[in-house]
Amino acid sequence: MNEQELEKTLKPYYDGLMMRSETDSPFEFYFFDNSQNLPLNADTVASLAGKSTGNEIKIESLDYFFRNMVRLFPGDGEDRQQEVVKFKKLQQKLQETLTEIQVFKADEISITAYILGKTKSGDFAGLRTIVVET
Repeated sequence: MNEQELEKTLKPYYDGLMMRSETDSPFEFYFFDNSQNLPLNADTVASLAGKSTGNEIKIESLDYFFRNMVRLFPGDGEDRQQEVVKFKKLQQKLQETLTEIQVFKADEISITAYILGKTKSGDFAGLRTIVVET
């Protein structure tokens, strides 16, 4: 699947969905042509994010990153219930489409989160969003 096909496949799952934190941020498609066959790790993502070393990148699982997005809480209304379903579908589609998915977080407080995995051809793809953690 090439970059355009992959974006077309994922877009219906993230379009209009907001990552909830202290601010609500949209998701953007992210793609990196990995013709150099680089490993998908903190050092590589640091380079892509303009950081000096992988020590500036924190890594977490997709399940952990979406933990509050896919959980219903007492008192959640119909809108929130629908949002939970959308996040579960997005998570499932990412896992079906990409391998080795991890979330790479750059910076502190206003954090750029890269939800990245590998395509069948070895390129890196996924989503990028902002989360605020204070």
